Amino acid sequence: MTSFVTPVGRLVQGDCYEAQTKNMQGQPLVTRSGNPTQKFFIAVAFPKNDPGFAEFYAQMVAQARADFPQFFNAKGECTHPKFAWKIMDGDGIDDNGKPNANKTGFAGHWVVKFSTIFAPQTYAKDKYDPMQMLPPGSIKRGYFVRVAGDMAGNGDPNKPGLYLNQKQIELTYLGDEIVSGPDAAVVFGGAPAPAMPAGAIATPIGFAGSPQSPAIPPGVGWSAPMPTPTATVAVAPAPAVMQPARPAAMPSMPASPTSGFAVATSLPAPAQPAATIPTAPNMGFVQQAATPQYVMTAAAAGYTREQLIASGWTDQQLVAQGLMIAQ
Repeated sequence: MTSFVTPVGRLVQGDCYEAQTKNMQGQPLVTRSGNPTQKFFIAVAFPKNDPGFAEFYAQMVAQARADFPQFFNAKGECTHPKFAWKIMDGDGIDDNGKPNANKTGFAGHWVVKFSTIFAPQTYAKDKYDPMQMLPPGSIKRGYFVRVAGDMAGNGDPNKPGLYLNQKQIELTYLGDEIVSGPDAAVVFGGAPAPAMPAGAIATPIGFAGSPQSPAIPPGVGWSAPMPTPTATVAVAPAPAVMQPARPAAMPSMPASPTSGFAVATSLPAPAQPAATIPTAPNMGFVQQAATPQYVMTAAAAGYTREQLIASGWTDQQLVAQGLMIAQ
């Protein structure tokens, strides 16, 4: 067994985080002894003219010769016609007789298949502390990666080949995401135009891109609108508010009840000042109504009243939703 680190390649198939539990025929994956198992599979494309890939392939040949010397001649050439190298020719033909070049990212590349029963660790380039491991879903098909792991012969002289087990994957560079499945524009664009039901609105209100509402800022969720107050007063546009930095470990800030909907051009009329209490005989002073003290609840997930107010909430909404209490 030999450890390896590949050059930079593009992730073109598989998933770094989701395990496969069934084979191509839809049957459960099992070990040679018949026990249920799983497989984490990825395929990475390397340019055919990349010198780094030539070095990686030479390492693969050396490992194969060490494990299966009977299948190599004096020149170091493999004599077994079906040796499983785990490499696909991006300009060749697949097992179904279809050109590999028609698959996104394959043409002009050697595509190497990696698999393991254990979930690999994933890191961003130059950030390798165990506390900095990337969360699931961070590396997508189409991104550029390096793969670290180990290689060894499969121990089967009847079906000889190499195991290439990925243990760690580095997100080296972003790239155009490869999305599998039919194109939505083709699917819906080719279908008959839908009829508008009675009471429907032409453009969905409250979603990014609709003319009735502003774009939803990243990280702000969708929620039902609060009832619109009847008493309004025109106000000047509010200055832009810088969103506070969100702690990495803190849950997402609760969405404002008006997030994702058209912003009103008027606000509720300001509350009238509290009436003063009549002066008692010989007291000599006027007592004002007490100002409420606000306390955030656990439902606010650690955010302060100021942060939520800046995000679009009001005190009344915070109290009504149980994120804050007034004392």
